[in-house]
Amino acid sequence: MADNLVIGHFEFVDDVKSAIIKLRELGLGDCELFSPVPNHDLEDELYKFKPRSPVRRMTLLGGVSGLLGGFLMTIWMSMDWPLRTSAKPIISIPAFFIVSFECMILLGAIFTLLGMLVFSGIPKIFSTPGYRPSFSESTFGLTVRVAKEHAEDIRKYFKDCGASEVEVQYVR
Repeated sequence: MADNLVIGHFEFVDDVKSAIIKLRELGLGDCELFSPVPNHDLEDELYKFKPRSPVRRMTLLGGVSGLLGGFLMTIWMSMDWPLRTSAKPIISIPAFFIVSFECMILLGAIFTLLGMLVFSGIPKIFSTPGYRPSFSESTFGLTVRVAKEHAEDIRKYFKDCGASEVEVQYVR
């Protein structure tokens, strides 16, 4: 069980990147990065070999649900209130494509929004352990949860990678 949180304060992007690579080599991929500015190199390095976001599956689920729901709704309405017009079939699929397409777009967008909220952790009910206000102003922060006996090893790795300050915090 992870008892300690090792927090590294870094001033340079290259130092953070080398620390992330070192942590991955050690098999400690459960780390969190705090950055004062967006940096795609750090994000790519941090999320390398991790599964992609499940939000895209939520979008697909919403789109397919909307498409099927749109067809079922229009077929049900046509069967419930039939309009017989010059021997045309009551269930005319080409006429239902527009409604089904609009339902697909609507439910796809709603499921995407809900998926982003659920999988991103918004709203953030509990504060993030290890966050420091300086991580939003001038320094990069890298936190990793480790067992109590490995905390000093990680502290040494962070110092070797160029951390200006390293803290070890007890967490439950």
